[in-house]
Amino acid sequence: MIWVCDGIKTHLLIQMEKYDLDVPIQIEIEFCLEGKEVLSSLISKKTYYNRALLIKEAYNRLEKELDTLVDKAVERAIHNHFVTKGYSINES
Repeated sequence: MIWVCDGIKTHLLIQMEKYDLDVPIQIEIEFCLEGKEVLSSLISKKTYYNRALLIKEAYNRLEKELDTLVDKAVERAIHNHFVTKGYSINES
């Protein structure tokens, strides 16, 4: 069993009425790897993006909705990262 730290860059594209808003997101993940299996209970993440600017630019969306969109984009990016590396996730 080893601990792995990885960095992921992704983005969230939000379609606005007059333009598309592209939000860059950086993610730091730390997880426990046993062979090719990631232990889901031992995954930690830190997410970095300009939340204040996102709220300002996406003025017609609720903050909670924007937070949910960012969370979903982060989860997709982490899942895709694990799939690309050939890791499986142990849910126990």
